[in-house]
Amino acid sequence: MQNHVNTNGTPKYKKVILLGMDGLDPKIVSDLMQRGELTNFKALSESGSFTPLDTSNLAQSPVAWASIATGMNPGHHGVFDFLGRRIIDYMPELAVYRINRKNIFGKREAMFLPVMHGNTFWDYVSDNHIPSTILKWPMTFQPKQNNAKLFAGLGVPDIKGGLGRYSFYTTKDISASEEGTEKVVKVKFNGDTIKTVIGGPNVARIRAREEAKVALNITVLPDRSGAELNVDGKIISVKTGEWSEWVEVKFKLGMMNTTSGTIKFYLNGINPDLELYMTPVQINPKDPAFVITNPDEYIQELSREIGIFYTLGMPEDTKAFEEGKMDEEAFISMCDEVIEEQEKMLWYELDRFKDGLLASAFFSTDRIQHMFWATRDKLHPLYESKYAEKYGHVIDDYYRKMDSILGKVMERVDDETAVMVFSDHGFSTFRRIVHINSWLVENGYMKLTKKITADDKDGGGLFQYVDWKNTKAYALGFGGIYLNLKGRERSGIVEKGKNADSIAEGIIKGLSELKDPTDGQSVVKKVYSSKDIYSGPNVGNAPDLIVGFQDGYRVSWQTAIGGAPSELVEDNTKKWSGDHIIDPSLVPGILLTNFKIGRDKTSLMDIAPSVLDCFGMSVSDMEGQTFL
Repeated sequence: MQNHVNTNGTPKYKKVILLGMDGLDPKIVSDLMQRGELTNFKALSESGSFTPLDTSNLAQSPVAWASIATGMNPGHHGVFDFLGRRIIDYMPELAVYRINRKNIFGKREAMFLPVMHGNTFWDYVSDNHIPSTILKWPMTFQPKQNNAKLFAGLGVPDIKGGLGRYSFYTTKDISASEEGTEKVVKVKFNGDTIKTVIGGPNVARIRAREEAKVALNITVLPDRSGAELNVDGKIISVKTGEWSEWVEVKFKLGMMNTTSGTIKFYLNGINPDLELYMTPVQINPKDPAFVITNPDEYIQELSREIGIFYTLGMPEDTKAFEEGKMDEEAFISMCDEVIEEQEKMLWYELDRFKDGLLASAFFSTDRIQHMFWATRDKLHPLYESKYAEKYGHVIDDYYRKMDSILGKVMERVDDETAVMVFSDHGFSTFRRIVHINSWLVENGYMKLTKKITADDKDGGGLFQYVDWKNTKAYALGFGGIYLNLKGRERSGIVEKGKNADSIAEGIIKGLSELKDPTDGQSVVKKVYSSKDIYSGPNVGNAPDLIVGFQDGYRVSWQTAIGGAPSELVEDNTKKWSGDHIIDPSLVPGILLTNFKIGRDKTSLMDIAPSVLDCFGMSVSDMEGQTFL
């Protein structure tokens, strides 16, 4: 373990319960408490403390949850964004899980590498022989093998080793330009039956890699109310406008080798066309293809208690909803089920919680706000009064769900238990998208080999038109800008030292003065230099600059993957209408405790040392400070 661990303090509590509720915003919490709608939050705030919680920079879940876990800034734990870049070729890559390329023999326990560096508060606590259980914590895949019991959250892949891609079976003709076409499986009725397949992991063949498949037969029910699904011999029924039960499916990977996954279906309709959504193929908790818990068998223990459940790190399928492959009711019921499953895990562990640490994280609150924020912002491009009237209650409903969970937990809390309820960040509206690479092009920091036209909506994604020999800086991810440094980047031209500093200063000044061309509004609140906000052994992997946007603005999806569209700032017309990847000062999280906090200002990095303090422990080189 990390050195400088002091275990000589007097324990203040026998038990510590942490409830993480992703994305809860202090303004909404305060408003609902004042209206008498969060009675348990209100009671806890009056008996203990309620305060905003300074978030991470970037203000996004992977970065924030890693900072909460370690009590350190990203320069130490190494998580800077959802996306990073391959320094050898500039290409974006997912930063929430890492495949172990050296695992040439395909050992199951060595398939992935840790993403989050350093030790977490539960590492210290469990190493001191204090029972510790952690449910669905992000950035913990693949879990460490230690004394803590843990079910990994954000970062856990599907059975194919990706972040989760749905399938959509339909008889409709889908335009090639429509979003999500790569997930559409075009099928055709033969009478009342369709014969198709479900795709699984890739399998190595003699000449190439092929996708493993199992048969799926779809038959319209005699009363036309739904369909019968035959999944490789397993028969289930699903009604129109409803979810199916979980289905276990086995894929053959070769001689005497199979892998097991789980799926659910949602039937949008069968008349006049079949429209059948299928979840990404999840890791089967009864027979996990990858190691997603510690100990390995813990996932099977949970499945014996509550049945099959979502194992994907981010199970709420915002993409399918955004791309029109499921409607509002389907998405809401999906989020409801995810929360219900996580509650069952929490009650299972709470029923046998005698001493030690229990932490449980809930995330559907974040996804719901992303997708329904336009219902509460009349200035959003997607705001419609009728839609807002129908779905404007949804966000508040999920805050009330969290309040209900807190109430049930507090019924079991005694004087020997510390309770901390927190969110990793708050929320804001997302009205306008900003193409940072387009700004870099306009201002001479990036050179393209061709002029991007309005027809190219991706703006030459993956940097396909970038002239690296004449490019000084590039943007990638959700707010990061990298200098094209000589000796670091493959085709770097910027000399380190004064030259690099001068270019960085120019970008900071220029972006800080950026105005929205439509109304003159300020777009950027502050641009940060990584050397001013990060420290630690992994700071070399950070972006050189981080853009903190004003309320209403966010970096574009095109920028995140290296695009530079022809426009600079555009309306956000996606269902993803709320966000938090703006200046961190604008989106603090919340902190509720059943004890008094001795200071006004708290940071999410303070949670880890506070947990240790509860057990009479401290780590002298931890960045956060206890608030007990």
